[in-house]
Amino acid sequence: MHISKLQIENLRSFEKATLEFNLPGTKDLQYPNVNVLLGDNGLGKTSILKAVALAVLGPLLSGNSGFVPEGLIRRAPAKIAGKVNLKKNTAILTADIISTVEERPLKAATDLMPETFSVSTEVRTVSSVERMSWHMSPKSADETIEAMQLDEKSPAFFIVGYGATRRVEASARVDESARTRSRLRRYERVAGLFEDHLTLMPLSYWLPAFSVENKGRYKQVINLINELLPPACQIQTQPTGREHLFEMNGIVLPFRALSDGYRAYIGWIGDMLFHVCKGIASGLKLREMRGVIMVDEIDLHLHPEWQRSVVPTLAKALPNVQFILTTHSPLVVGSLMSQNLFVLAEENGSTIVKRLPEHVRGKSAEQILLSPYFGLDSTRAAPVADKLNELARRAVSGNVKASVDYLRVLAEGMSFEDMAKPQKVQVATARVRRPRAVKAKPEVVAQPQRSKQAESKE
Repeated sequence: MHISKLQIENLRSFEKATLEFNLPGTKDLQYPNVNVLLGDNGLGKTSILKAVALAVLGPLLSGNSGFVPEGLIRRAPAKIAGKVNLKKNTAILTADIISTVEERPLKAATDLMPETFSVSTEVRTVSSVERMSWHMSPKSADETIEAMQLDEKSPAFFIVGYGATRRVEASARVDESARTRSRLRRYERVAGLFEDHLTLMPLSYWLPAFSVENKGRYKQVINLINELLPPACQIQTQPTGREHLFEMNGIVLPFRALSDGYRAYIGWIGDMLFHVCKGIASGLKLREMRGVIMVDEIDLHLHPEWQRSVVPTLAKALPNVQFILTTHSPLVVGSLMSQNLFVLAEENGSTIVKRLPEHVRGKSAEQILLSPYFGLDSTRAAPVADKLNELARRAVSGNVKASVDYLRVLAEGMSFEDMAKPQKVQVATARVRRPRAVKAKPEVVAQPQRSKQAESKE
């Protein structure tokens, strides 16, 4: 399964928006399976990830999956043109889906599951509670899609989503049966987008058992983990007791001794591979997995050097997986083409989604931050930027010292003393300037032109 288009109506900050996603296998694009969302905080990047999950899994989430809809519907302004607005919105989320062999496993089901179809999920308010319903086009496959999503062992509709709060549970505390009782497996895969407290499945809980029970799959997992990690950190091929150790710059460490950045990254890729192993169709290698994987803030905790390569690494390791990611990192953006990027912006009180023509791949972080993709007017701290503007104005008027100070600040930055010094100098100059002009030539006071010349000399 891959998603070709998502339509959003009345979801949180969105009144109406449409996104046409890149699809694995598309020609003339180096990373055709990558879609990255950009935009300021609060514009709705995470809401788009939620919308994808809600649209695709509508048949499952509308029932007793463990999901409780809350705060999804866009709230209309209380007053419109001086009138009280009593209209209650309905959120409508529609995904156009391209089915793969996972959604058409049986010859008998082929006629019911076309190659392309759409699923719409509606969220409406009943009293003070949000309720969900869904429908499919063509309608003839309603029962088939619902049966597939409720079948825990079916490889169909594989979609995984990770929120910004990614925490790995201690293996000793994992109760997989309790997890499946509280959430159906397909909802558990995306629950991190809706539940901040959800923990990830630790490698130590499931991977050591694979080394005995399924050696072929185990080898694939180890190879994929090491491919997704930087060369400085690699997982050892054999477990030590009930856990795997990692070799970090020649030092062997357990998972719990790794830095926050490594634990956060390994945590979600380990959880992802757990669900891939559980959800992949029989006879396929892990690299051949098809489906959708969403990650909020893909650059979270990662060093800048790692940010430059994390998305291309994921895209190449799992070429048939459609990635939908969010980021605030210009280094992540600089590793991609403009076709991979979606920019969120505010317009008339609602969020819109744009595709920009400007190329950014290969540009510096500063160039990207100053581009329309981020829209900054300066990459310097605000007080320093203000001081540079002040020095530039004085330099243009002929102040040689201001010109020298401007170049010095550009090259060396500013200390706390530098920040305070210009203000003191300005005040002192103002005190001296007036008496000197009056004492020397009183008549000059009425001549602004000569006063400006005196200022420029100082």
